[in-house]
Amino acid sequence: MWEALDAVDWRALEAVGSDHSATDVPKVLRRIARADVTTRPEAVARAYADLHDLLMASWRAQGRGTDVGAVALPFLVDLALDPRTVARPDLVDVLVCLACDEVGGEAGGTGQAGDSGDSGDSGEADSAREAAWRRQWPRIRRLFDDGDPVVRRTALQLIADRTGPLLERWHVETNLSVRVALLLALGPAAAAEHPGRSTAAEVRAVLDAALHGENPVLRVAAVIAAASLDPRSVLRARPMLLELLTDPVLAPEFEEVWYTVHCEIPCLRSDIVARVVELLECEPAVATAFVTALAEIGSRIGDAELRRCAVDEAWHLLSARPSAAAAVLPLAAGLLADPDDDVRYKAAHLMAVLGPGAARYADRLAALLDDRGESEFFDGTVGDHARWALTRIGDPRALPDLVEQLVAPYRDMQGRGYGLGDPRRPDVADVLRPLRAHAAELLPAVREALRDEVSRAGWLVGDLREVLHAWGENPLLPGEPGPYPQPWEPPPMEPAQAEARVVAYAADGQWHWMLTTAFDTLARHGPLTPATREALTGLAAADRRLSEHGGYPAFLQDEEIRARIDRALALP
Repeated sequence: MWEALDAVDWRALEAVGSDHSATDVPKVLRRIARADVTTRPEAVARAYADLHDLLMASWRAQGRGTDVGAVALPFLVDLALDPRTVARPDLVDVLVCLACDEVGGEAGGTGQAGDSGDSGDSGEADSAREAAWRRQWPRIRRLFDDGDPVVRRTALQLIADRTGPLLERWHVETNLSVRVALLLALGPAAAAEHPGRSTAAEVRAVLDAALHGENPVLRVAAVIAAASLDPRSVLRARPMLLELLTDPVLAPEFEEVWYTVHCEIPCLRSDIVARVVELLECEPAVATAFVTALAEIGSRIGDAELRRCAVDEAWHLLSARPSAAAAVLPLAAGLLADPDDDVRYKAAHLMAVLGPGAARYADRLAALLDDRGESEFFDGTVGDHARWALTRIGDPRALPDLVEQLVAPYRDMQGRGYGLGDPRRPDVADVLRPLRAHAAELLPAVREALRDEVSRAGWLVGDLREVLHAWGENPLLPGEPGPYPQPWEPPPMEPAQAEARVVAYAADGQWHWMLTTAFDTLARHGPLTPATREALTGLAAADRRLSEHGGYPAFLQDEEIRARIDRALALP
């Protein structure tokens, strides 16, 4: 290899992007080849990252036919096949990136070369990279028989969309983690295959055999893989899925061997459950019943992880479908006393976003006001969410010290991070703005908090002024220069424009700018045209969140929009 590497005139090759010469490629290859088990892991990772960046930059800079990738490919294969090479799966990942359609040589072309066994040059019409891939493919195929199952599993990405090679590997593979990845790839590959080359019948036979086999992990994998060919397969298998996925003895085995072709780390059992629930969503009632059963079994056998998984999936279902509320409400209420902090945290958050529907559980929420339990990944406490839930219900037990509880976490923090679609502590304005009926009781505390925020240029000045404005109060402190700038108001909209916007939203489901203004315009300017009334009626019945947001703001905006729709539909 070193003689061949030195024999290449790298200086004569085209530049690798704008910052590097082609001569950097052999330098990185030498760094990788010289690394061994004593080399620091971060140095090895850096070498692979540099190699990837160099080859990708070369391809993007030069386009099809660039020399550097084609010349480097044989040396990459040499290193990938050498068991002494450190972190070989990372090198296989680089090969996979080079094979991607988005980057260079076509993955489909690679698969075809592998199917035909053609190792010769594909002709002048092919790019240099394609020709290099065809010449190297017989050697690359040796990765599928490599002694390291991690290398074999990583190499599956090269044939992930080809049922023929996948079936060939399935019949000879013995390692369970690789077999799981193969099964999960077979279903989608067969579903996407051109009808003229269909091997769907053979794939179905493999999946059916695994489904009725003795290995529980492969049985679950077969169901999920079969969903690409038969979406209702998961519905039929849900009793088995529930039994296997809630078995505490099997849980560690799932997490040791459940790999997908395109993921280098094993999936958690919660990831597998999430995929099952996603596939069950074609029948929303079945999906919610499955999640409820997860929570019940988790409580019965004392499996906190299973209960966390159930409450997470309940959140996802409720975020997408208002109809899930009927099943999620008792589920969340039953978990308010759970011994696990994370479960109580998310259960209280669910109760809060459900709003007035949770009123019959107000006593349970009030019992949690002093609960300091926290979630591992989200800010706030169980008590914060219980208090917010009580404000949404209109329960006065939430009011004492409410403002102090809301502003205290902001006093020493330097900003706040969160995922827009995740459960999280609500913003101060979102809690207080709807409480205008209690303004007399809360006003002194809000003004005191505003004075404190102004004096130290805190994060909440704008939120607190917004709350005062929404309550019809002066947002300025005594002595502050005025006037207070009015919040931005959208420009007025003509009724015809509002009708067109709402009808379009009902048809395509895509959020349109100033859509809430359109709903308000329709509610103020009747009568409705038949097309507009039909669109509004359809939106009112839609089992989805009518919102541009994620997370809890989606619930709040959905409530506001549905109220606007009801006002518009009440017009003559």
